[in-house]
Amino acid sequence: MHIRALAYILAHGGPGLRNATVDAVLNANYIRKLIEPYFDLPLNAPSMHECVFSDERQAKRGVRTGDIAKRLIDYGFHPYTVSFPLIVHGAMMIEPTETESKDELDLFVDALISISKEVEENPELVLKAPHHTRTSRVDEVTAARKPIVRWKPDVKSSKAAD
Repeated sequence: MHIRALAYILAHGGPGLRNATVDAVLNANYIRKLIEPYFDLPLNAPSMHECVFSDERQAKRGVRTGDIAKRLIDYGFHPYTVSFPLIVHGAMMIEPTETESKDELDLFVDALISISKEVEENPELVLKAPHHTRTSRVDEVTAARKPIVRWKPDVKSSKAAD
């Protein structure tokens, strides 16, 4: 980790690090401004490299931050951070990097706005997401309590394939 950080610093140099930081802050504030009308903003402090929203508005329809994150997968995006910061209930911590283009940010914003509208019109669509993955919802409680960290081939499936 330290070598990667050092390589990043050396590759960018002083002015490059400043530019990368400014771009990350700009990207976070751009996203914040565009989705503010659709999601609750619990802290009114200025955003730095991240913006944190709450699922409070969507929770009134039974949709939580984890559901929204899973629906984002259907739109082709890796979900935002859902369990941090701990001071925001139902946190949606979005951290766009300095490398994201405006086009990519706009696609991400459009996806979140669409999901917020889906919550209003058809919450079940969001609650059952993701719809386009090999595995849909897993029992997260069982997975946490009885993790299976080793793959074993399914004997029934492999015999049926023969």
